Amino acid sequence: MEIFKDRIFAETKERLNNKGIEAILFDFDDTLIFTSEIFTKYMNEYITKVSDETGIEYKAINESLRRNNDEEYKKSGVNPHRWVDVVDKMTREFVGHENAIINNLDLLMKIYTEEPRIRPGARAVLYTLQTSGTKIGLVTHANTDWTWRKLNFSGMINYFDSILIADENGHKETTHWQSMMSDLGVIPEKCLVVGDSINSDIIPASKLGAKTMWVQNGSSWSVYRTGNVPDNTVVIDDIKDLLSAIDRLR
Repeated sequence: MEIFKDRIFAETKERLNNKGIEAILFDFDDTLIFTSEIFTKYMNEYITKVSDETGIEYKAINESLRRNNDEEYKKSGVNPHRWVDVVDKMTREFVGHENAIINNLDLLMKIYTEEPRIRPGARAVLYTLQTSGTKIGLVTHANTDWTWRKLNFSGMINYFDSILIADENGHKETTHWQSMMSDLGVIPEKCLVVGDSINSDIIPASKLGAKTMWVQNGSSWSVYRTGNVPDNTVVIDDIKDLLSAIDRLR
């Protein structure tokens, strides 16, 4: 068994060397762990509770919550405080139901307390890369305290040589990926960037000259799936497919 494992690690390193890859940089949420499902769970609980208390149709509250959240995301990034602005906007749409809309805000804040599930194969991929001697970086975009809790919850914190958390009030951009590459001492052309967001992960990394893999079944958020996937990007269904897709890189 040990001989078999050693062969896997050696073969992985050889295949990466053949593609000129010295480091692999990952997004975190919905690439390595399930995050959007936590949002969906508590958003649905919020919508159901408000609908029950006000008599407003579930569909109407759902549309308002998601639309306002998308708008606030564009302005305020992923700061959890944006939910205060979201529900404030909703009170102006559903006049007379302010109490139910505001008082159930705590359901939305539970998003940041739940332990996320690890995506199938994520741990095996990271372990294989780490053991093969590949540099591994993490570039994520979320509330800082929540990110460290997720890293510790999942036990994934020890797989990374470096971790960068983009400002929650802004958006993940080319500069964040460039900073991680510099921190690892690797030029973009010798990096592979893996993520679920076309605009925040794939396009910025591709512009730098890095190789890219898009995890197309990662996030359910439409905002992360909009944009044109660069021609040389390898598309995989899930993170478990990463190692088998190395040979498709150009």
